[in-house]
Amino acid sequence: MASGLLFLLLLGIGGNMFSEALLPVCFPGLCPICPRGWTDYNGYCYQFVNQELAWADAEIFCNKHKAHLTSIKNTDQYNFIRNLIVKGAGFNQKSWVGGTNAVRNDLWMWTDGTLFTFKNWGPSEPNNQGGNEHCMDINLREQDYVNDEECIQELSFVCIKPVKRTKIIKNTT
Repeated sequence: MASGLLFLLLLGIGGNMFSEALLPVCFPGLCPICPRGWTDYNGYCYQFVNQELAWADAEIFCNKHKAHLTSIKNTDQYNFIRNLIVKGAGFNQKSWVGGTNAVRNDLWMWTDGTLFTFKNWGPSEPNNQGGNEHCMDINLREQDYVNDEECIQELSFVCIKPVKRTKIIKNTT
C-alpha cells in the first residue's frame, strides 16, 4: 500500500498532489530559494561567471547581485566550487575567489568578512611573486590548489550569497 501511494505521489495522480510533489524539500514553512542561474549548496547560493574581469571588478559584479566572491571554508566546499567551475566552463578553469591580502601582506582575508581558515595553497604559495600578487585564484594550471595572483589579471569567478528562505504557503482551496 505504501509503495503504491509513493508511486501515485511521484506520478502526481490524485488532486493537488502533482503541484505538491514538485515543491522542494524544506524546513517547516521555509524553503531555500536561489535565483535562476545560481546553485544551492549548504545554505548558500553560488554562481560561476564565465566572464573575465579583474579581481576588484569581479567583486563589484558579485556585489551588484548582493553577493561576494566566494570564500572557502573546507575541502567539501572547495570541491563543490571546483565542480561548479567544471560544469560552467567544461574544465578546471582558473577563476577568482574572494581571498585577498591587499590590506596587509601577511594577512589573508575573505571579502565576505568570514574567517580565513582554508589554506590549500599550491607548492611554494602564496609567494607574492614580483611583489604584486594580492588576490586568490583557484585551479592554476588546472591543478587542485589555490594561488596568489596579480589582481589586475582578468579571470572568470565564483560569487556566493546566503540562500533566501521563502515561506511556502500551502494552497487549501
